[in-house]
Amino acid sequence: MGVDQQLPTPGAFVDDNLVNLYGTTIDQLISDFGRFVTIFSAPQESGCPNCEKGFDGSSQGVVQGSNPFPVGSPFNRPFATGGFCPVCNGTHIIETPVSCSIKLSIQRAPKDFEYTQYGKDFDPGNVVKLKGKLVTFELMKTAKKAIVDGDTYTLIRYPIKTGLRDLRYVQSWWMRIDK
Repeated sequence: MGVDQQLPTPGAFVDDNLVNLYGTTIDQLISDFGRFVTIFSAPQESGCPNCEKGFDGSSQGVVQGSNPFPVGSPFNRPFATGGFCPVCNGTHIIETPVSCSIKLSIQRAPKDFEYTQYGKDFDPGNVVKLKGKLVTFELMKTAKKAIVDGDTYTLIRYPIKTGLRDLRYVQSWWMRIDK
């Protein structure tokens, strides 16, 4: 006799109707009480359009003649040959911030977080739990920071998928880094 045969028949309490009710209720709570949160992922890197790339991958110290940006724009600033490119500071890398604003539920000082692992002086008032649709899972995994109600937060626990039988939502825990 296997362990599975000792369990009650699935669906006796949590049937499809209850799962659907749970999903529509959580969706409505996020819609009604959630607020827009700006999530910042790792910046995208691209080559500098203002300078020529050297053998080592950094700036060669020569102005890029085929720069597509008009002169005077932030990405087209001439400089003396052999000098540092004023656009990329000689790295030949331009970092473009990646952010998006999504509606999430916000829970301050969540009770389902183990505060003691951060030390006895850790303030639960600086922690928020964000919950949203599962489509935000990849974004939450790569997030570097978030702006919640004007305060900046950093991810302190790997996001988890949650739901009732089906995993429709993602939860993530964040700590305020500015005061």
